[in-house]
Amino acid sequence: MPPAPTLASIASETRDASEITGVTVDRIAQITKQMNVLGLNARIEAARVGQQGAGFALVAEEVRKVSGQIGEIANQLGETLKARLSGLEQMVSQLSIAATGTRLVDCAFTAVDLIDRNLYERSCDVRWWATDADLIAAAQHQDRDRLRRAGQRLGVILDAYTVYSDIWLVAPDGRVLANGRPGRYPVTGAQVSDAHWFSPAMAVHDGDGFVAGDVEISAHLGGRATMAWATPVRMGGARTGAVIGLLVTQFDWAPQAEAVLKSLRFCDADGEMRGYLVDATGRVLAARGPGAERVTQLALPADQAKGWCAQGGGLIGFHRTEGFETWTGKGWFGVVERR
Repeated sequence: MPPAPTLASIASETRDASEITGVTVDRIAQITKQMNVLGLNARIEAARVGQQGAGFALVAEEVRKVSGQIGEIANQLGETLKARLSGLEQMVSQLSIAATGTRLVDCAFTAVDLIDRNLYERSCDVRWWATDADLIAAAQHQDRDRLRRAGQRLGVILDAYTVYSDIWLVAPDGRVLANGRPGRYPVTGAQVSDAHWFSPAMAVHDGDGFVAGDVEISAHLGGRATMAWATPVRMGGARTGAVIGLLVTQFDWAPQAEAVLKSLRFCDADGEMRGYLVDATGRVLAARGPGAERVTQLALPADQAKGWCAQGGGLIGFHRTEGFETWTGKGWFGVVERR
């Protein structure tokens, strides 16, 4: 079965047809010119022989008229065909650009949808683990043995969930009571009440709520890029129990985001491609592709949830998060660029 035609092959055929039309019209013009010369020579010869060439002169005049009509028709045909083929070539070019833009939007949605599904799981994790009996007891009593047991429990969780850098149990006053990787990150006793997620998390009304922090570089985690998830630990693990602390999971952002962008299958025929995850302000949170690591900010069309546009000598497709399940997203975008 022959391969289906592509927009690129149709555009190539259109250009070839345009060139053939130009050559054909030029050839007709050459033949018409030759007929005019023959007609002129015939009239000259008829005039030279006098009365005997009168009949031939009439034929020569008709040849001249016919050649003129052919030339006029050829010119009109050439202009019409060239205009039509030029319009068709432009249309095919526009369709090709639109098809590429649509594909970029699809890739951008894939990127942001994959990260949304990942983040949805993170929202489930933090709410579930906040009901752990060892963590509740440690937050309530804060004695050495219970805090040690809580740290061990957090370490077991981290061994099973490699997407986290660390997990913290935090007191209502902002002190880190215990963490899962004390040998790597000695944060116990650190004060984190000034973190942007702390006060909103303390104000969460029930066990269904949580706070998803921004992607940031954490000094407490050795300069790693992290995204904190926080929810209250409540007395007795009840959904509306008194808040006795916070559970804070530190999502290890960089390798997870890189895996999402790496999963986008860019074809060799797509040229130089770049993929990004950006926040609602256009700040680049993750990037992949030649030179993409140097880009820190992207300007996307205002008030558009998805689409494509020309930018910086190429095309970009973008798609805003649609969320997944109970995770509504943070207004982030997937962006794919073809240069």
